[in-house]
Parts: sequence; C-alpha cells; structure tokens
Amino acid sequence: MADNSWKIEIKAPFNGYAPGYYANTYPSYGAKNQAGEMTDIDCTDPTKLTQGLGVANLTNGTEAGVVTTLIKHILDIPTSDGVTFGIGGAKLYKIGSAAVTSDANFPHTIDKGTVTGEDGESVVSVGDYVYYLFNHSGSAGDIGRLTISTNTFDDDWGSTVPTGSSALANAPHPCVLGNDGVIYFGNGQYVGYYDPLTNTIDTQNLTLPSGTKVVDVKYFNSRVWIAANFPNTSGSNKSFGVVYVWNGVSAQWDDAPNPRIQGRLGAIYEDNGIIYIWYDDLSHPGGCKLGYLNGNSIKELRAYSGSLPNFGQVGKYKGQIAWLSGAKLMLFGNIDESIPAGLSSIATTTRANGGAFAVPFGTPLIASYATSNFNLQKLSGYSVSAAWKTIMFDVGHSMIDKVRVFYETLSSGARCDFTLRYNRGASTLSLGDVRYANDSGQTYKVFTPNQELDDFRLELSWASGSTSNPLSIRKIEIEGHATPKL
Repeated sequence: MADNSWKIEIKAPFNGYAPGYYANTYPSYGAKNQAGEMTDIDCTDPTKLTQGLGVANLTNGTEAGVVTTLIKHILDIPTSDGVTFGIGGAKLYKIGSAAVTSDANFPHTIDKGTVTGEDGESVVSVGDYVYYLFNHSGSAGDIGRLTISTNTFDDDWGSTVPTGSSALANAPHPCVLGNDGVIYFGNGQYVGYYDPLTNTIDTQNLTLPSGTKVVDVKYFNSRVWIAANFPNTSGSNKSFGVVYVWNGVSAQWDDAPNPRIQGRLGAIYEDNGIIYIWYDDLSHPGGCKLGYLNGNSIKELRAYSGSLPNFGQVGKYKGQIAWLSGAKLMLFGNIDESIPAGLSSIATTTRANGGAFAVPFGTPLIASYATSNFNLQKLSGYSVSAAWKTIMFDVGHSMIDKVRVFYETLSSGARCDFTLRYNRGASTLSLGDVRYANDSGQTYKVFTPNQELDDFRLELSWASGSTSNPLSIRKIEIEGHATPKL
C-alpha cells in the first residue's frame, strides 16, 4: 500500500520575509522557514523564532515631558561628553542614553528672530560645536550653532557669521562630516560646505541640474556621495534619481559613477565600503527597494512594502542594515556570511509615523508621532504585538494529523498562541498555546488538529505573552497524509 503521508519542518535558520511576500495575501513562494507576513519578530539569532523588541519612552521623552515636536534627525555619534543631539520643529534636544535633558538650556527653542515656523532638519558636531540646519517661514533656511562648553546658541549663525555667510534654500538639509574635517550639506539643487579651520562657508559650492533636490549626502573614500531626485515629488508622481559623486573641490561632479534610476531615491548609507541605497519603483507591487551601488548601476538586494527612509532614518543594528519604513524598524543582513541575508521587521514605533532613527549608545533610539502626540523611545523588552505567519503550504487534499512545537526553556509569563488558517484563508482553527503555566516542564508540545484541507499556513501570536520573558521557537514539525476527495 502506498505511503501517502507527508511532513513539513520549519526550522533554523529562520530567515525573515519570503521573497515577494507583499504580492499576495497568502504567499506560497519561498523557503519553509520564511514568513509570508510578520510583525515585531527578531531574526538576528537565526537559530530561533522569537518576539521582536518593545519600545520604552526615554525619561522626558513624551509631550508630557519635553518632546513637543517630531524629532527628525539624531546625531549618530555622541559628543565627547557622552550625549547626543536631536532636532525637529523649532526644538534642539539634548539626549542621553536614558533621558532627554530638561533644564534651563534644553530643549532649546530655535528663534531666528525675523521669521517664524523654524523647522529643524539635521545636526552635526565638530569639536566644541553642534551645527543645526533648519528651514523657516521665509521660504528659506539657516544654520544655527551651539557652543557645547558654554551652552550658548546662535540661531542665525550660518547667514551672519562665517566668511561667505548666506541663507539656505527651503529644502531638505542632510549633512555629513567628512574625514577632511569639512561639513557637507544638501541645499536644494546645491551641495554646500563649511570648513571649520578657515571658518568659510559656501552654500552653493556644487550646482546640480535645475529642478534637482539633494535628499542625502555621505562621505566615503575621499568623496561626497549625493542622492538627488528630479523632480523631488511625492506620492504617485514619477521622477528619477541620480547618485552623484564629488571630490568636494571641483566645480563639477565626477564623470563616473553616476547611476540613474527611474524612481525616487531615499537615503544612502555606507557600510564597510558598500554604498546602500533605498529607492522606489511605482510599477512594482512592493513599491520600495534596497540595493547597493555597483559601478554605474544599482544592484537590487530586496524589495519590500512600506515607505522610503529619509537621511535621518537609516543606520546599523546587530550587524544588519536598519531603517524605518513608516512605523516599522526593518533589518537586512545576517550574523554570518555563510547564512543567507534576510529581511525582517524587528520593532514598531508607538505612534503611527516614524521620525528619526539612530544608535548613538548601542541601543536604537526611535522618534514617532501621531497628531499632537510625540515620543522619543529606545528599544526595550519584548513586543506583545509580535506575530509570524508562515507561507501557504499547498498539500493537495489532506488531513493534518500533528503539529509539534519545539521551544526553549520557558520563564514566567511566556506564551505563544497557534492558529491554523486553511483553504486560502476561508477557515481557521485554533490549535491552542504554549505557555509557562502549563508547559514549563518540557521543551515541546503536540497539537492534533485532525483537520481536512487543501492548503494551510500556521499563524503564531505572542499577544498574550510577556514583555520581559520571550517564548522562543526552535522548530515546528507538521505531519499529515493525503486523503481521497469525494
């Protein structure tokens, strides 16, 4: 008699989203250890499937404290006294690893004097100074300067003090400190610079084609790498993006490489000699892509569904490239080159709209807002919004006999609930849960669905779990057998 049984193993290495997960409600393409959908899942240790990270407000990190604006950009490298600075709206914030400073000097209200609507863009630090770039109601912008040692502020410094002083355009103002000690910044269709050694500024040092807007700048290999869009539109309006490379001195950008794409560029990020870039593709069902520069072209790494990060929303965490896509903190990479790189979502901001992301103290800081609510938080504890849904398994007409869940030693409060969704989502069956109160004396549990179906996926939820003691899955085995369909 023919053996009509089958077995599916979902085991390490757990590898994040399945390719093309965004194209179908029940994606079936991908490896068994990949997700068709996920929320707040930590894949940085590929040997287990576990809750992602929660978030906790820094002291004074809400509107009831002192954060009354959306923080757009946070200095990613602390100053010599172990603090960092963030900017957003008309506020310059001083930030420690656990608290946002609230004293006679901070948060500082940016007041150019003759204008209103000051709106912070970015911050950069050199020696005893923090420079903060902002726009304002005069359809222009400026650069302020904080002297750290004396807590003194000059809110119109850029347009009045250095040699060549001038107002900025009303535009995004990404900035970067080069290895040459010079600050480079985006200024509409221009790239400007400030040299602290000579106290000289030129807000229009490099001119890009008319209509172009600079959206990010980075410094690598003695060159300024510039992401620019033409035009810099939003929504479904088509545009194209170009990466310019400039030596910081010449009146013209370098001849090559200058890759151009049919799509809008977001942030760029340099890591270990590789220039990563985020861009959109309006014709693609995912909408957004992460790639890297490869000569005069961009090599796609992964597509994803969400939004493009801006210059204040990218970095690195746990050895992986990290960025905010709306409210989700996304990761791409692995802990070892022998393991395929994966795409995952490890955390979600408290508010619906993400702001700045930075890792100045080893633990990520994330800003977010909704209407008049503002937060500055750090990753802390574990998320009870965590959920993992496998890809859809097409098994013909079958009976599922057993689902074995293998898990790590449980601690108080740990719990994960399991649901079987089958026949293209038409029906669901609750399998039960693994929880500390009932299952702490063992490391596996068996469910017996005895359910006929044509296809299925497993859905895991940590909604009733713990924020301090995670439940980590090591392996799931699903056994069944084909049955005649009458």
